[in-house]
Amino acid sequence: MAIYERSGSTSPAQPSSAPPSYEPDYNSEIEMGKNQNRKGFAVKLILCVFIGFGMLGAVIYSNVELLQISNEITQTEKNYTDLQSENVRMQSEIASNTSSKNIQEYAENVLGMNPLNQSQVEYVQIQTNDVVEIPAEEQNIFVRIRLWFESFVEYLRG
Repeated sequence: MAIYERSGSTSPAQPSSAPPSYEPDYNSEIEMGKNQNRKGFAVKLILCVFIGFGMLGAVIYSNVELLQISNEITQTEKNYTDLQSENVRMQSEIASNTSSKNIQEYAENVLGMNPLNQSQVEYVQIQTNDVVEIPAEEQNIFVRIRLWFESFVEYLRG
């Protein structure tokens, strides 16, 4: 294969018989450094990609947990409002069952009671001057002596 050299003249290029004389020096240490730098870069790149995926996974996991907790809160609030409405319903039911009209109907129909007649009313007169007497307890001889001695000391003191 012929190598053509181009010069600044307008004449056609002539084949050159000699190949270029520059030959680069081969240094194995430089090439090892390049490979090691490339390997280090590749390791760092892979490590960064794994860290990025790990962080992305952590963000997604935290969002999933947040969504689950939000759903639990919503469900609990719904249960709370349902229980409040059930409480209001039961309170109104209790109020309607304990009205005087319902009590009177229950007494007449279920228990067989009748309304009070004037002929059934009896008046009782109570005396206001009643006195209740409590009988004295029987005391033994030692208690009587002590009481007599206490009353004697009170008499002396005046």
